[in-house]
This record gives sequence, structure tokens and C-alpha cells, in this order.
Amino acid sequence: MTALKRLAIASLLLACSACGGSNSPAATTEPSVIVGPQTALFEGTLDPGGAAFYSYTVQQTGNTSVMLASVSTSTAPSATSTVALGMAFGTPLGTDCSITNPLTASAALTSPMVTSQAPGIYCVRVYDIGNLRSKVNFAVRIVHT
Repeated sequence: MTALKRLAIASLLLACSACGGSNSPAATTEPSVIVGPQTALFEGTLDPGGAAFYSYTVQQTGNTSVMLASVSTSTAPSATSTVALGMAFGTPLGTDCSITNPLTASAALTSPMVTSQAPGIYCVRVYDIGNLRSKVNFAVRIVHT
């Protein structure tokens, strides 16, 4: 065998002996859970004098915003309505939603309701404030963490 071949074999054996396991325990890292904003669409039909609510769960403290995205007549669903409805945040209470800070809103692409909420179960209630003369369809967008 030539000297060059012996040197190559010795180098290879030396390199292989350096590749081995470690006697020290491997450090483990717990995965981080990052919860981003979640969006829910709450759609329904509202009768004169009626109310409807939608429950959602907040996973981590953060802002929750609610927008009355659309209101349309039930007889012509593609025809938008400018009627104002009541909206409020709350907590579920049996078959209803116990509300706080109600407001009047018309359909718009802005969020008139924004609040900070801690982890828990909450609800949004939509209701007639006394000006509905017939059924309307509505859509509410809720964005929370």
C-alpha cells in the first residue's frame, strides 16, 4: 500500500472515531403555542322585537372587535338595509347573553365595539331596538384571540 493510501485510511478512521454519541443529556425545548387572532362570522335572521346571540371562547388576553358587517331584508337578501340594530358584548346565561355596554350600530366595515378580554367564554348579542318592521338577515364579524 502506498503512503498516500495509508494516510487516507488513517484520516478516515480518525474522523469516524470522532463521530460518536454524547454522554451529556440532550436539552429539550417545550414548543411554544402562539395563538393568533381568530375570526368568527355570526349570521342569522332577526324578527321585529327579537334578539340573537353567538358565544365564542377567548384563548389569551387581547382585544376583541365586533362589526355589524351587513343587514338585508329577508324578502330580498341581496338588498342591503340601513336599519340600526343593537349590539353588545356579554357572557352566556342559559339560552341568552347577559350584556354590558350596549350600543346602536348600522352595517359598516368598521368595528364600533372593541374591548380587551381575558381568557374565557363570551357572547355577542344582536337585537332589535324597536325599529324593525319586518325580518332582516344580519352578519356580524367577531375577531378575538
